[in-house]
Amino acid sequence: MIQATERALRRLSEGMAIASGLAFLLLAIFTTLDVTSRKLGGPFSGITDTLAAFVMAFGATWSLAQALAGGAHVRIDVLQSLYGRRMTRLSAFLALLTTTVFSGVLCWRAWLVTFESWSIGAYVPQSLVTLRLAWPQGVTAIGYSALVL
Repeated sequence: MIQATERALRRLSEGMAIASGLAFLLLAIFTTLDVTSRKLGGPFSGITDTLAAFVMAFGATWSLAQALAGGAHVRIDVLQSLYGRRMTRLSAFLALLTTTVFSGVLCWRAWLVTFESWSIGAYVPQSLVTLRLAWPQGVTAIGYSALVL
């Protein structure tokens, strides 16, 4: 059961990373077309900054889980080469534990902010798009939740 859960979480994190990468690609294409059209005197959307902010929050948090699961995280430990097998395992465990605790705090606070924004009916400020603020915050909280898992 643990292996099945681990495989499912790995597939979920890979799917989330692919979705965030695709979102960045689509944002780059959209921004290029929007800016080019504006420079050539054509129409432009006026929401490029808002979309970029949403994609940055979404893309950054949704790819964290896959980076950790895939070993793409950066660990700086100048003494690692001097450690024996036991110390290496202990330091890896402590690194994972502190990452999990820190991620848990981020996740907890992200969900609190999301629920608060929903309860007060907050909307995205200074935007041409009328969108409840809780939606992009919730997407970010989902990314942190996947990192904790």
